[in-house]
Amino acid sequence: MASQSPTLIFNYDISCPFAYIASTRVQALAQRTNATLVYRPVLLGAIYRATAAPQGAGGSASDVFNSAKKAVTAKSMQRTLRRYQIAYNPPPQHPRKTVNALRMLYCVADQEKRRTLTDALFRAYWVEGRDVSNDAVLLQIAKESGVEGLDASCFGNVEARGELERATAEAIERGAFGVPGFWIPDAIDVEKDGKREKGRFFWGQDRMHFVEATLLGLSSKSTSGPSDPWARVPNLRSLLPRCVHSNILPSSNSPTVKLEFWFDFSSPWAFLGYTQLPRLQRTFGPGLEIVLKPFLLGILFREIGAPNMPMLAVSPAKATWSRRDHADWTRWWNAVDVQEGQSEKGKDGQIKFHWADVFPIRTPTVLRVGIVEPATTKVLFSACWEQNKNVADDSVLQSVLDEAGYDGADLIARANAPAIKAKLRALTAEAKEMGLCGVPTYRVLRQQQSGEEFEPVGGLVWGQDEINVVEDLIVGWVPENSDGQLAEVGKVKYDDVHGVKGVGPKL
Repeated sequence: MASQSPTLIFNYDISCPFAYIASTRVQALAQRTNATLVYRPVLLGAIYRATAAPQGAGGSASDVFNSAKKAVTAKSMQRTLRRYQIAYNPPPQHPRKTVNALRMLYCVADQEKRRTLTDALFRAYWVEGRDVSNDAVLLQIAKESGVEGLDASCFGNVEARGELERATAEAIERGAFGVPGFWIPDAIDVEKDGKREKGRFFWGQDRMHFVEATLLGLSSKSTSGPSDPWARVPNLRSLLPRCVHSNILPSSNSPTVKLEFWFDFSSPWAFLGYTQLPRLQRTFGPGLEIVLKPFLLGILFREIGAPNMPMLAVSPAKATWSRRDHADWTRWWNAVDVQEGQSEKGKDGQIKFHWADVFPIRTPTVLRVGIVEPATTKVLFSACWEQNKNVADDSVLQSVLDEAGYDGADLIARANAPAIKAKLRALTAEAKEMGLCGVPTYRVLRQQQSGEEFEPVGGLVWGQDEINVVEDLIVGWVPENSDGQLAEVGKVKYDDVHGVKGVGPKL
């Protein structure tokens, strides 16, 4: 049996705003999971250099984003800061060199003192506007933090320098391409080929629920039940932080909230997001109307200057992680499904994901079929990402539709009608006009009074990994007016709303 106090190693660089966000949350996570938290800083620039990051060793990840992606991710960043009520005043010069700050941290052996100094350095960089590349400023911050015995010699300390280099090399070997990183040495990692290795790496402050589930699984005394330790973690879904403590929408004879789901069948991430729409519908009941919005992602990419295959434009390390991240999300939702018993109830069932042999998938005809008959959407997504069907071939597409009980030839013929082609072009143009940068993208619209127009709230939410943000927006969270609404783990208890018959897709 694993130790009752598993170890969590936190990799970070003071120069990363996402590592700063993680630093405000990781202590509470360690306390909830009874984990021993080890602060182990790394050199972000060296990681970028070693992994051939497109922005270069001295750049920021957003440097290579197109304007649409910059706008969407900037909005997401502001939402995140509001959700966790984090002070944020970035310096005009960014990134600043932090190598001496990180070496100084390795001169502080006591982990509690290192945590205190780490927090002070993050505040100095991201809130107070202090120049952490200045050695005198660094020593003053250490003094203010109550850390004694440091002087200018710490910046050239051979042991500290070596430890920083070793920590960075370890992170790279474990798969890091950025920060924050989380290493759980006691976790058992099972690769696709079935090989079992000790130690598991996670990346990103928005993947801390994976970290928490893994740590809780290690500490669990239960040996019965589901084989996946994540499925044995009580109330797994509630590990996604929420601002609003309820999922109850106002009672009404008609929907008071609309959720637009913008997608293309060509995206494995859109597929994953689509699999969760029935769960959202059950969670919020008839007060929520889900509206499917298919469009041509490749055309949008061309229009906004994005690569047609985004994974070819990132470092190999990030591309490898992206596939692993998708597997983690598939595992997560399957574990949630096991806990909620949906496969036994005949509602959802396990996601049986399979990477497409033919990629990218050409989807114009497939999308138009979905417009002609929205009820085929589930069948078409499954064909693309579970059954590995080459739906770009009309004969294969027809076979998929026929086997599902539709008249495939008729649907394809209707999908080629000029009006349907115009509809798809219009949806694609609308996606660009709204500012989409990828899929899936969610947009929540709310009706304040019966009979009034539905108004968008919270902006565009890009990525199925922000489904907890979508849930909060559905139930009334307003990012611009969120005083006192702190995103917290375990804030919501999830119960299906009775009387819901599933997703009613509308175009």
